Amino acid sequence: MEFNMDIAARRLEKKISQLRGKSYISGELIDLLDDVAHLQLAARDEAVVTLPADSELAPAEAVFQGLSLIAREEFPYDAAQAEVLLGKLIDLLIRRGGPLGDGAQTVKKALESDEFSAADLFSHFLNDDTSFFASWVERTPDSPKILSFLAFASLGPSIEAAAEKLSEKLPEMKVPAVGTCPICGSLPLISSLNEKEGFRHATCSFCRHDYRIKRIACPVCGEEEQKKLTFFTVDEEPGFRVDVCDTCKTYIKTIDFRELDRIAVPVLDDLDSLALDYVAAGQGYKRATMSAWGF
Repeated sequence: MEFNMDIAARRLEKKISQLRGKSYISGELIDLLDDVAHLQLAARDEAVVTLPADSELAPAEAVFQGLSLIAREEFPYDAAQAEVLLGKLIDLLIRRGGPLGDGAQTVKKALESDEFSAADLFSHFLNDDTSFFASWVERTPDSPKILSFLAFASLGPSIEAAAEKLSEKLPEMKVPAVGTCPICGSLPLISSLNEKEGFRHATCSFCRHDYRIKRIACPVCGEEEQKKLTFFTVDEEPGFRVDVCDTCKTYIKTIDFRELDRIAVPVLDDLDSLALDYVAAGQGYKRATMSAWGF
């Protein structure tokens, strides 16, 4: 679906309003997410990305078999915009203070001293350089994910813009052979049941592409034996369920608003359903991906 700024803004406002009714999410955190989401939304509307030549993308036959259209480390993005947004996000966190502000101040000093550049940071993130980000967990123990959050939050708008364009290059297929994103190969962040038939869709944890996945299958390991796949709900969180796999012991949350007067904004729904993460972890299951915000 083509990006529409007005629709996206209205959906964001409505979802933020819903989040403010959650007793276990602090008003301070929601205020911060509100600011970040609005900065990203404005950037999303202005992102300029150049796609690689079609010859550099995976051929249709390979995509049908489960190969991603493009590798994460080669994903196009708006470098100039991402660097500007990085500066805005750092300043925002510093103004808000607290552990995140202190962590952002440490990142700012590293950038100003040329310890690394914005381009270096984005390259480390795209290449999923866990050792680089692990060193920052030690440097900013009170906000251990601050650097990866800043990198992803800065890249996010133009990555989403690129994914929208790249989706036009995908071959026609109803349900991909695997549960990973057909564009970048990443695992899903969250899934949703859509339309009367309950078609299952996933939201990519990296490029946010929305794509169809098998209704009865683990998107992580591919398990399809029904007795090894189950789900549970929590009365306090209507419209959400947790799909678990006893083969790989992972879970993915699923949105089902078909009979509720609610809109789905997957990145914020991941936070809205935080209580289910605690329940799933308590039963011995683990997330296959980080949360959408990764604080």
